Amino acid sequence: MGALILSGLISTLLAIKAYKAFNYRRMYFSKYFIFIMLSMSLWSVNYAFEVGLMDIELKYFFARLEYIGIAFVPVAWFLFAAEYSGVCKEFVRKYENAFLMLPFLAILSMLTNSFHRMHFASYYLDISGGFPLLVLIHGPFFWVFYSYSFILIILGIFFFFKQFVHLTAPYRAQAAIALTAACIPVMGNILHIADIGPFAFFDPTPFTFTVTGLILFWGIIQHEFLNIIPIARENVIESMSDGYIVVDLMDSIVDINKAALELAGKTKKEVIGKKLNELFGDEVEMSQTEAHEGNFSKEISLRNGLETKFFTLSVSPLMTKDNAEGKLVMIHDITETYRYQEALRQANKKINLMSNITRHDILNQVNVLSGYTELISETLPEDIKNDPRIGKYLKNLNKGIETIHSQIIFTKDYQELGVVSPTWQSINDTAKEAAFPFSGQSIKFYIEERGLEIYADPLLKKAFYNLFDNARAHGEHVTEINVSSRKVADSLVIEVKDNGIGVSPVMKELIFEKSVGKNTGLGLFLVRGILSITGMGIKETGIEGTGATFEITVPAGNWRENASQ
Repeated sequence: MGALILSGLISTLLAIKAYKAFNYRRMYFSKYFIFIMLSMSLWSVNYAFEVGLMDIELKYFFARLEYIGIAFVPVAWFLFAAEYSGVCKEFVRKYENAFLMLPFLAILSMLTNSFHRMHFASYYLDISGGFPLLVLIHGPFFWVFYSYSFILIILGIFFFFKQFVHLTAPYRAQAAIALTAACIPVMGNILHIADIGPFAFFDPTPFTFTVTGLILFWGIIQHEFLNIIPIARENVIESMSDGYIVVDLMDSIVDINKAALELAGKTKKEVIGKKLNELFGDEVEMSQTEAHEGNFSKEISLRNGLETKFFTLSVSPLMTKDNAEGKLVMIHDITETYRYQEALRQANKKINLMSNITRHDILNQVNVLSGYTELISETLPEDIKNDPRIGKYLKNLNKGIETIHSQIIFTKDYQELGVVSPTWQSINDTAKEAAFPFSGQSIKFYIEERGLEIYADPLLKKAFYNLFDNARAHGEHVTEINVSSRKVADSLVIEVKDNGIGVSPVMKELIFEKSVGKNTGLGLFLVRGILSITGMGIKETGIEGTGATFEITVPAGNWRENASQ
């Protein structure tokens, strides 16, 4: 009796779990699973009272109540199997109500059995075993309903067996769980109906539901039963535009979708069991290093007739618990994106070429202008040359020419921003390379060696150089420059500190603006631009009179520790 009540409790808990899943996903199969569990619970609990009570009429009363659960378990199982596996799903949905008609008739037959004796011809109490058991003599309608129920259960098992043959992990594990859970009660019921041994008078079916409930509960915990849906294989994966390939640990293909087959120009029968590189050639062959990695991706090109297409190949392991069962290979078409990028590269190349030519021509004209200004200054009569107004005009003219020259030179650095993709760069190595031009200028560099790398534009060295040059030019008496780093939450802060005169509070933010500063005011503006390419920020936090301190903040994910250093 205790085992039966436990079975009912487990079934109810499983129904609650499925109800939550149903509310979240709005999946039909969850509704049927709830139906099965509640029917199991009713059957088990009522059978517990039938077995536990001594009075024959009370036993017969609860035996009839069992049929509220018994009548619906087979059809609920059949509907669940059809929906979950996807076999005959549309047909079953269309005629769902028709499948429920006979269970309702069975319940009606039980309620009116005393008038027609079609379900149970008679019943009596058997006490030969030392414990009173209710024995029911089955009528003709019982056998009609039993045959109908048995056919539905066998069809449900067949649906899962069909899926089990074709599925890969983790779906195959789920199908195996459902098959095992379904077969145990069926075997118990056959033993009872066939009057085999002690099961002639004692129905083990509700007891086996305890085992079924435990198997399904274990499946939910260990294999996310009800959370990963095999039907998605047909409805989702086959309709994907991306290529989907599952390979085993030997790189043999065990599953493939329509998009990947079209890309390869082959049928499913031709590729199942073949090696991955036999399908697409060496382009998709994984190196030994890649094969032992977890997740990785790379760009590949495949020839399709006269056209070459470009794809990203993504590989991730398929795991069951902590064991690898194979790999999932996704092939995403990036041909259009690649062509747009290539067109953009060509456009940038042409713009840069034109900018270089234009910059060269302007610099030539600036040099000519500078030369003629110098000649004018030399040919002026002494009285005019010594005129304060003329001297001021010539000075402003030369200053304007120098500013134009500096700004034209600056455009060369600025046009290279973002042209080349960002890369992982060592802070230590990059800072040392940027400091090298200042050798012999009485400035000592103290660069921390921590083996840290940041994801930055290739002009990162230029950013460090401009920070060092800014300290030399504006610090007045700078003799030391320190480069260090520290972790702040998930970010990394790189600190560039000197021992110069520092920056006044009103200038701390203005110094990063274009054309603000003692000279052209372009150095720190370029630094901020270089760093912003990969989401880094910079600010000045020093105290005026004790030196300037520039803090570069590197966001999480854009810095790492290089284990090789």
